[in-house]
Amino acid sequence: MTTAFARLSATPLTLDVAGTGYRGATLGELQAAPWSLPEADLLPAVKGVLKGWIDDHAETLRLSLITPGSGQAMEYQEAQRESAAILALADTTKADAADYPMLAASVGTSVDPTTGKPTVDIPGEARAVDAARKGWVAAGAAIRDTRLKGKAAIEKAGTIEDACAAVDAVAWPSLN
Repeated sequence: MTTAFARLSATPLTLDVAGTGYRGATLGELQAAPWSLPEADLLPAVKGVLKGWIDDHAETLRLSLITPGSGQAMEYQEAQRESAAILALADTTKADAADYPMLAASVGTSVDPTTGKPTVDIPGEARAVDAARKGWVAAGAAIRDTRLKGKAAIEKAGTIEDACAAVDAVAWPSLN
């Protein structure tokens, strides 16, 4: 496994120091002559890169659970809204497909958590969507917790090595 420091060493950095812009130089190049930039000048740019890596990894984990795309996110939100509306009904058997088009379009494609079998009606689909939402929230919260704590640890680091060690210490949740 490549350490964060090894990966960082090969990553082009962008920073401005005392009115001079440095673009595309590696950490080693910025620390060597003719620039010999001090670590204090390099650390903010390094922290930005490392925090970006944390965000990128979190997004990769999230995308292992959902389909990407803003339209897809809207579809999930509407299905969840319809699901909540159905589950709030005193009598779910009176659910009309015309009132719940996303759920109606999904009947038979999901597993009803109460039966363990494919959904056969809109209430079953609502239960399936609700179960998926609960699973997503639990996984999303674990990813968020890890992401934010990892970025906080990077921000607290006083040296480049400590910032890289903070990245290496991140223990991402298992999403099985």
